[in-house]
Amino acid sequence: MPKMIKKRAVKKKSSQGDEVKSTALQALDVLRKRQKQIITAASAIAVIVILYMGFALYSSSLKNKAYSLEMEANSVYYGPVKDESASDEDKWKKAIEMYKKAIDITATPTALFYLGNCYFNLGEYEKAIKEYNVFTDKFGREQAIVALVYQKLASAYFRTGRNDKALETLGKFAKVESGIFRDTALIIEARYHEKTGQKEKALDQYRTILTEFPTSPWSVEAKAKVATDEAESRQAEEISEEPEVKREEKTGEQPKNVSIE
Repeated sequence: MPKMIKKRAVKKKSSQGDEVKSTALQALDVLRKRQKQIITAASAIAVIVILYMGFALYSSSLKNKAYSLEMEANSVYYGPVKDESASDEDKWKKAIEMYKKAIDITATPTALFYLGNCYFNLGEYEKAIKEYNVFTDKFGREQAIVALVYQKLASAYFRTGRNDKALETLGKFAKVESGIFRDTALIIEARYHEKTGQKEKALDQYRTILTEFPTSPWSVEAKAKVATDEAESRQAEEISEEPEVKREEKTGEQPKNVSIE
């Protein structure tokens, strides 16, 4: 009988190669995914940059337009009245229109300040107060100009009879830049107290100016007020110390209990 030829069993290949190949493919997939993520992220960043640049250019264009309007308004505010038939009132009204257009685009400290001044010059004090308060809310840290705003705001409050608010505002004015405007705040308060019959309060503030701010431009006025009060006080003392008949002769009055036949 022919011998049966046994077939050799085919050995199975090691799975190690498959594992290596699988790992490489997985790594490649991860790299591809990462690449897609990087491309997506880069695209997103590029879009953001483009949008930002577009917005910046747009904002810059608006700011330039607002600046142009504000400069034009300033030329009207400070310039002479060109039309002989027009008045200062017409000039300020025209400036108001321009300042408003500039502020609608972008509000700047100077535009708000001058808008308030236009209303103040027109006697529209409530509107002036509104604009000055908008300034202090938005740009209260603008030390270079906030002192002027507080001074005008206090004046507007005085003119509308809101004296408490005016004095409160002067208190803020006095604190600007570590108190370099305190002498001005004091002279305004002193004048107010003197005008309203509060003589002693006024004199206290005049004396404070002389003591704390001897080189202030307001010291001359303060010194004159104090000197006048001292002179009046001395005269009153001298009169009170004189005999009654002599005193009445000086004043041109007849002595008491003296009958004239």
